[in-house]
Amino acid sequence: MSKQGPLITNAGRNHLLLSKQLCIIIGVVILCAGVLFIRFEQSEVRRSFRNGYHVKEHNDELKKKNEELLQAKTQLEEDEKELADMYEKWIADDSEDLKITKQQIEEIQAKLDAVQKAQGDHANALAEKEEILAGKEDVLADLHLQLKEKNGMIKDMKSRIKRLGGKLPTKMLEMPDDDDWAW
Repeated sequence: MSKQGPLITNAGRNHLLLSKQLCIIIGVVILCAGVLFIRFEQSEVRRSFRNGYHVKEHNDELKKKNEELLQAKTQLEEDEKELADMYEKWIADDSEDLKITKQQIEEIQAKLDAVQKAQGDHANALAEKEEILAGKEDVLADLHLQLKEKNGMIKDMKSRIKRLGGKLPTKMLEMPDDDDWAW
């Protein structure tokens, strides 16, 4: 038994030593991991604080601009209300100026009727003048035809007189042989 005893105690001691070493290694690893974790977390916290200050400054600027915009909005609303009141006053003034009495409307209607009647009379007069002018154009065309026939007869007589060897009257000598002089 004595020989088995030391083996158990020796194994227990080795086991105890290995267990202690394992615990020390695990403790050191946990301690190093904790130190590294704390350092990384502290740097992240510092970075977060720096970003927080930057964001805070940006938020302060935004708040300041927002307040300015709200002031500008209230000023614009006041100006809009003032303009609306001014336009309402102008419209009220203009509507008083534009009010027309029934008598004025009747006068305007009478003038309009007179103008329409005058236009109708004028259209009738133009139609009559157009008919007269058409009649005169017909007469003029008839006269022109007669004049051409007369010129043709004079030319014919002139050529016959010349052929027969007679003397032409001075009036006939002055006349040209074309028909342009008739117009």
